[in-house]
Amino acid sequence: MTIARWTRGRDNSFDLLRLIAAGLVLLSHSFALAASGEPQIGSHSVGFFGVEVFFAISGFLVVQSWALDARVSAFAIKRGLRILPALAVVVLLSAFVLGPLLTTRSLGDYLTSTETLRYPVQNLVSVATGGLVGGPAYELPGVFASNPHDASVNGSLWTLPVEVDAYAMLVLLGLTGLLRRALPVLAVAAVAATSVPSVLEGVPVLGSRVDAVALLGVFAIGSLLYLHRDRVPLRFDMAAVLLVAAIAALGTPLERLTSTLAIPYLVLVAAYRTSPRARSLTRRGDVSYGLYLLAFPVQQTLLAVWGGPHPAPLVLFAVSLPLTYALAYLSWRLVESQALKAKKHLLTLRRRSVPAPVAEPVPAPVTSSNRRVR
Repeated sequence: MTIARWTRGRDNSFDLLRLIAAGLVLLSHSFALAASGEPQIGSHSVGFFGVEVFFAISGFLVVQSWALDARVSAFAIKRGLRILPALAVVVLLSAFVLGPLLTTRSLGDYLTSTETLRYPVQNLVSVATGGLVGGPAYELPGVFASNPHDASVNGSLWTLPVEVDAYAMLVLLGLTGLLRRALPVLAVAAVAATSVPSVLEGVPVLGSRVDAVALLGVFAIGSLLYLHRDRVPLRFDMAAVLLVAAIAALGTPLERLTSTLAIPYLVLVAAYRTSPRARSLTRRGDVSYGLYLLAFPVQQTLLAVWGGPHPAPLVLFAVSLPLTYALAYLSWRLVESQALKAKKHLLTLRRRSVPAPVAEPVPAPVTSSNRRVR
């Protein structure tokens, strides 16, 4: 049975997989923030693997969103309302609630510092523009200065401009009619460049963004699996072969190639062919994005107020996970789900006022596979 047959319903585990991916990032950062070596899978951390899972899912579902409605305005509304509202709340609370409580500077000095005022603006602009006007801001004056790792308030933000870059790449290729032809080329280029990082040395911007290029490669493969869903079977034996190949290639020059190919396919097998019983954790909402956004500042805060010797990484993980999950659930209920309701309203208004252009032809009927596309 091909992928296309599985995408005709809404029965999938993408929310659960995103939740697991966010948990892996939280686990990995528990080690990094406690100044211990992060658990590794080959040449990358467990946390980076979690981010790759996010990008594989995003590549598959976001290109589906574009195929269903190939209007730039509609696409921008969907993507913007999924990413920016929760981000805005997190960076504003970090700057004007968390910062004043934890800064070592006087309150007046902190609140009038250009670093404080710039923090939320720079992060929102950086993400909204895909890093075109600068990267995220990571530090607030006098906050987390004594923590064991560094003073970053939210080191997880670096991936968000990369995801917006992936969206922009998809829209550009879609508008020019090159989506099917150019994506394989970009995926191959990303794999080649990240397999031999020296290739990127000297390339403006990309030379310092090897990990970003790797994530774009995973996103591209996820998108290609959707575009060719009518031809690609979704089978456990193929998944097993890819998994064995990816494990065997760890630590070798073939690691990037095999992981870029294997992760998106394995994610789809897990999303569509696992038991529905495993999805009980996500029935109340998709808290994965909130978990990803909030974990780093929650963990840094715990380290700052712990008192005595800093906790061991697994202790930090055990304490921070339920706290972050609770805050992420509030983010979902109070911010993200409300933004999704606003999205539906705005898209309805757009459909009434502007006739939708014809989307790029696809070889098989397209139906929604997920009620929320990240």
